[in-house]
Amino acid sequence: MMKSIFFGMVAMAVAILSIYQETAQAQEQPAAHDYKWNGIDDQCLTALHRQINKEFDASIVYLKYAAYFAQEKVNLPGFEKFFFHAAGEEREHGIKLIEYALMRGQGPVDKSSFNLDYTYQVPPGTDGESALRAALKKEEEVTHSIRGVIKACEDGSNDFHLADYLTGEYLDEQHKGQRELAEKIATLSKMKKSAPKLGEFLFDKNHM
Repeated sequence: MMKSIFFGMVAMAVAILSIYQETAQAQEQPAAHDYKWNGIDDQCLTALHRQINKEFDASIVYLKYAAYFAQEKVNLPGFEKFFFHAAGEEREHGIKLIEYALMRGQGPVDKSSFNLDYTYQVPPGTDGESALRAALKKEEEVTHSIRGVIKACEDGSNDFHLADYLTGEYLDEQHKGQRELAEKIATLSKMKKSAPKLGEFLFDKNHM
């Protein structure tokens, strides 16, 4: 059941990308009155396309955690819901960046380098706290990557618009998300001190 949900959601992401690729190809066709786009320089565009890939990869990682917690032998519905929601947010981030690239007259993805990574495996014996720590690490990686895109765009043609968009739309949300994860980890760690299994069960019901 969970496998079908997981692969269904991945297929949906791939389908969305296919639609955007078709849209970009249509834009490439010569028109009677071509509009000269205010383009993005190569260094900045490469970093943007790389970030789009990272957002979808993060979504896949969170989908795998959601499916893990949905198993009957694990059965932590709060964690399952949290990670499905996190996967949806990362997918939405990727879609928003695709829409931004299209708005700037660029292709949605770099066909030569775009490649979804399905290799991540949830470690055996993962519990709620270790999953949240893994999610925090992933968010820190994504935040670092977004800063890299901003730096690439500033060092190139100094693309103020994209740098401002990423700073306002993405970094703010990333920092708030990392703070939320850190708070959840601290609370769960305290609740597990006297009775680890009971503490995790109550945390799943009341804090996720």
